[in-house]
Amino acid sequence: MRHGIGRASFALALLVALLSSAAAQMREMRDPLTAKEVDEMRETADFPDKRIELMVNFCRSRINSIEQLQSNAKSAKDRPMQIHDLLQDFTTLLDEIGDNVDMYSAHNADMRKGLTLLIEATSEWQLKLRRLKQQSPREELDQYNFELTNAMEDLNDTADDTRQELQKQNELAKEKKLTKDYSERRD
Repeated sequence: MRHGIGRASFALALLVALLSSAAAQMREMRDPLTAKEVDEMRETADFPDKRIELMVNFCRSRINSIEQLQSNAKSAKDRPMQIHDLLQDFTTLLDEIGDNVDMYSAHNADMRKGLTLLIEATSEWQLKLRRLKQQSPREELDQYNFELTNAMEDLNDTADDTRQELQKQNELAKEKKLTKDYSERRD
């Protein structure tokens, strides 16, 4: 009889662990973009500056949503998980910006205007994420600290990479080696 209860308890614990793992994976797999945002991305594929600007706006929207959650006392119950998810989306979008900058850079596409905008935005976001870390109640911060740390590290890397890319772009512009019209690039 004891063995049967022990096995049932073990099986139940295993099932709970598997379900928790599956739920975490599903959260990680969700798309940070809405259908409308995906359509907007498609429309700007041949316009590096516009695409970077669009993605900056997407990131800014996630940061603004986090700030709204922080100021809304009514959202306190679900707030930590919502902030966690928004931080995860923000980090995914930063990675997507980096991938796009790399793609356009490989074709010497002129994206100086977008990069300048991105540099300004990264400074703004760094301040807001530091404020989030400082002003979050400890019990809430514990629930999204890992995502916040990842977002801050990715943001610092994005800022550094963007400054380097802008410097490279400025040098290529002096040498007249930038492609003004990305759609007419030579692959």
